Amino acid sequence: MRTSHRTPRKNAGPPSRGGISPTLALPRKGGGDRNRGAEPSDSLPPCGGGLGWGVRTFAIVLIALLSSHPATAQDKADAIFDDEPAAEKEADKAKDQDETKPATTEKKPAKPTPGDATDRSTISFTQENAAAQMTELEERMFRLSEALRGLEPENASRLRLALKFSREELILEQMRETNGMLKEAQLAKAETEVRELLAKLEHLRDVLLAEDLDFQLKLARLRQMRETMSQLDRIVKEERRELGWSRFAIDQRRLKDKLAARRPDLESLLADEKSLIAATKALPDEKNDDARKAARATQQERQAAVGKAAAALAADPLFADFQPSELRKAETHMTDAATHLGNADAPPSEAIASEEKAAEILEAELKGLDDRIAEAERDVAEAEFKRHEAGQLKNRQAADTLAAASARLGDAGVSLQKDLIRAGGAMKAAEGDLSKTAADSAATNESTAIDILTKSAEDLAKATEKLLVQLRTELQARLLAELTEMHEMQLSIRESTEAQAPRLAQKSRTAAITVAGLSKREAELAERTETLRALVEETEFGIALPTALRVLSHQMGDVEGWLKEADASPRTVTMEKRIEEDLLSLVQAIRRLPPTTPPPPGSPLPSNLRERERELNRLVAELKMIRLLQVRLNDDTAGVDGSRPDPATLPPALRREIETLEATQDELRESLSKIVERIE
Repeated sequence: MRTSHRTPRKNAGPPSRGGISPTLALPRKGGGDRNRGAEPSDSLPPCGGGLGWGVRTFAIVLIALLSSHPATAQDKADAIFDDEPAAEKEADKAKDQDETKPATTEKKPAKPTPGDATDRSTISFTQENAAAQMTELEERMFRLSEALRGLEPENASRLRLALKFSREELILEQMRETNGMLKEAQLAKAETEVRELLAKLEHLRDVLLAEDLDFQLKLARLRQMRETMSQLDRIVKEERRELGWSRFAIDQRRLKDKLAARRPDLESLLADEKSLIAATKALPDEKNDDARKAARATQQERQAAVGKAAAALAADPLFADFQPSELRKAETHMTDAATHLGNADAPPSEAIASEEKAAEILEAELKGLDDRIAEAERDVAEAEFKRHEAGQLKNRQAADTLAAASARLGDAGVSLQKDLIRAGGAMKAAEGDLSKTAADSAATNESTAIDILTKSAEDLAKATEKLLVQLRTELQARLLAELTEMHEMQLSIRESTEAQAPRLAQKSRTAAITVAGLSKREAELAERTETLRALVEETEFGIALPTALRVLSHQMGDVEGWLKEADASPRTVTMEKRIEEDLLSLVQAIRRLPPTTPPPPGSPLPSNLRERERELNRLVAELKMIRLLQVRLNDDTAGVDGSRPDPATLPPALRREIETLEATQDELRESLSKIVERIE
């Protein structure tokens, strides 16, 4: 809608309100112009096609923004902000040129070179005005979405979705940064930013004018659910890590207590062995002395008793887990010492040597025991509890943030929000336990939080699957409709190609132009195929279907290139017929493809006959697509091999074709492997 107010001439300075021209002024509620003082109305009249007047107006504003970005001269910028008709502007421009035209005898001034300061300021002014328009556009989208919430919910959702995209992509901030680059003459960077902005604005326009808004909203909800699921998985993983440490702390405390309880036994064993060494050294040297024999026998008995005590201690799990066992080594030396003491002919020095070795091993074992006790104490030190308390706090904050954001998920989000709040309460209790170094209580609360989070993840996965089934059902209908329509278009292109082939053989320029024009229609088919492939991949609809659509798009790209070169040879016609056949084959396969998610690998076929038939239909559809692709791949491989020149040298184009075939074969092998996993 255009207002009756006229914009000042370009010499009168920039427009008011931060550069917002009345050309882009939006009507008030009820469709009236704010300059005409129309009375407000309670209803918003529709504009036809399901879009309210406000949504279409915003789309027109976006088109104006799109046209303003490429402007590189002052008259291009004025074309956006002025309301003057083009004829008047041209007349005024010619008049200004006549008035300022110098005399013929005067020397003409040099033309400014492209990219000088004047051009930069002009482009910067245009970018600044585009940013100002975007600012007002976001404000009005928000206000209008609130006004339409009860009257036109679909258009209100459309506006909210567009506003959400604009703010998430930081379009306004990027415009301001681009303006700064232009002022600083960073033209290369500015050009890149402008191209990216154009792509975002085009997407924004498509959102406002989308006919399948319900599908797009469901797709956005699916992305949100998957993002939420990813965040929830990270929270569960972190909570499991915290629980693992709490249980480790419990085990380390128990281990420390057990080790401390066995330390006196090891000390007593070492003291007894040292006492035996002293007593053995005090034995008399006479061999036939009865007192000496009795003393050696007593020493032998004592050494045997100490050896038994060492063997019993070595059998304790606290010491038996260490390999090799030091106590077992000490027991061996004690046995040798007892043997030497029982041999009357053996000098005491042999027994003393064995006893000293046993004592050294016992001292080393005691030192190792002290080290293990110290390590256990470090593992359950207060600093460790503080560190994990901070980790628990961070994870709880992540859960609280996710709970606040989960409201956007509708009914599934409400249930998730309640579970996250409950899990957050358990996490907070665990924080308090960790602050008191109470590992047992902390582990109990962390286990409770994990149970709640796990249940939430399962419920969210079910809701995601339900949404996926809805999306795949709608996508299946869309695929069937679009592929059928694309088949009709491809048939028309092929018939036109065949009709122009005889005229092309006669070097008809008109026929060449006609055939080259067909390339645009083929490019449209390839673009639609890529769009469908993106949707199929995002909804995970089918295993081999994404590969089939990619191969189909590649074939369409080849035909597009040949048509652009006015090539109506049998090669082009043959490929067009092949595309027609592939489109029909895909339609037949997609009809049998169920929208549900296939069962996990290794699962048996369902016992229910209807479900079993559904899974068999899925298998047949996937195998049909793989067979179709493999047949096409074999044909292409034979064709490429037939066009191979000298094997020693491969042209770059032929090498790229071979690499494409190799990638396709790898995709087919992976797809077939996934199918085999599901039926094994």
